[in-house]
Amino acid sequence: MTFLTTLTPSLQQKLRQIGQRRELQAYEVLIHHGACDNNLYLIESGGLDVAATVNGAAVEIRLNPGEVVGEMAFLDNRPRTATVVASSPCTVLAFEREATFQQLSSNPLDLQALITGLAGLQRNRLQDEAAKDQRDHSEIVEALALEALEHRAVNHPYLQALTTGDLPDTRSALADFAQHYYGYSAHFPRYLTALISKLERPDHRAALLENLTEESGQYEDEELAELQQCAVQPEWIIGIPHPQLFQRFRLALGVVNTDAAYDHIEVVCWRELFLSILTHGSPAEALGALGLGTEAIVQTIYQPFVDAIERLGTLEPQDAVFFPLHTAVDDHHQATLKAIAIDFAATPQGRADLAKGMRKALALRDSFWGWLHERAKAQSPAF
Repeated sequence: MTFLTTLTPSLQQKLRQIGQRRELQAYEVLIHHGACDNNLYLIESGGLDVAATVNGAAVEIRLNPGEVVGEMAFLDNRPRTATVVASSPCTVLAFEREATFQQLSSNPLDLQALITGLAGLQRNRLQDEAAKDQRDHSEIVEALALEALEHRAVNHPYLQALTTGDLPDTRSALADFAQHYYGYSAHFPRYLTALISKLERPDHRAALLENLTEESGQYEDEELAELQQCAVQPEWIIGIPHPQLFQRFRLALGVVNTDAAYDHIEVVCWRELFLSILTHGSPAEALGALGLGTEAIVQTIYQPFVDAIERLGTLEPQDAVFFPLHTAVDDHHQATLKAIAIDFAATPQGRADLAKGMRKALALRDSFWGWLHERAKAQSPAF
């Protein structure tokens, strides 16, 4: 049974109508590893060879007519993880992500069937990969953490533009970020509490409760000393919950509205979808989302904002302390979550769910960065 035969005849017909037919010569490359396109491909005739690296070893898989390739990028909008080459003269149907969603939007049941089918295929392939993974559990977690750091959400053009100053108006871009990111970041204690409630082991819950305490503005003396070396004064942060530190940043940029009723739909969707992963996913999936897909990348994704704030040069250090607080000493948060993830990586299902939750969280963040980037580029230049 191929993927195509699992779909209804009517949906098969619609896909044949909306797909863009491509003819490939033998050995022609269809997908390049690391590319950021998000097309899905359905094989009509011929065959494709998928070349990837699994557990440090080269693996090649042959796909035949009726099968699809590219479902991970199509669903999660993440860089390609394999190179795909025609094994012989081959015909494929190409489906561009957004265009396909629009074409099928008139019949939500068809769209749901396609997404559900692809998600099931992705899940099965992840489970097969996890079942074959014989590496040490800590190696698996470190490999996932590295994958997260290589994701587009961590290396997004928006973040690069903040670092280089390649935006029409940096101050306006930061203010727009401050306006909208608050609707996500202010709920971090909820995210952490949701994850804690999913964990069964007392030592896992206790470790994350320490992180929750720090989110409320309580720090160990060792942490405060380390922060002072980074020019973060204790009186700026002690007893002040992190959402209030971000609110201080917003006020310094002239952003005063904090009513959740005014949160943009993009922010609401991100927050609710992320919470859904944490509350409805398995414990390993929730941990993958908040740990490997969020906390493990915090230091890297916040550095561009530190760079942009320094270039702006008009904010007092205590007003922007939220960012150095997370870029300077957030290592122990990452270490705590990674240590718990290592325990979940002991089973194939746990490994698959860690990867799934991580990739979902990264895809959501990537989408949000893209939205902010378009808004920032549309602003009038500052003079």
